[in-house]
Amino acid sequence: MKTLIIADLSLTTELDRAEMAAVQGGYGKEVYAQYLSSMPKAPEKPAISFDAMQSLGQAQNTMVNNGNNAAFVCGITSSVNPSQHGANTINFG
Repeated sequence: MKTLIIADLSLTTELDRAEMAAVQGGYGKEVYAQYLSSMPKAPEKPAISFDAMQSLGQAQNTMVNNGNNAAFVCGITSSVNPSQHGANTINFG
C-alpha cells in the first residue's frame, strides 16, 4: 500500500475545486466515481404550474331624490359624496 503525504501545505490552506482536482493519489478516480454513483441522488424539483386569476367587479348607483312631489318648499339642500375603492393584488413569496 502506498502512502499519500501532503507536507507542503500549511494547516490553514483551503483548496478550491481546481486545486482539489489536481491532487493525485489515493485509490484512484474509478473508486471515487463508483462511490459517487452509489450515493443517493437528490430528488428533482417537481414542475409546478401555478395559475392565478383575479376578478374584481364593482357597481355603484347613487340616487338622490330631494324635494320630489313637494310644492312650495324652500331651503331644501342635498349633499352627496359617494366613494368607492377596489384593488386586486397577488404576492408570490
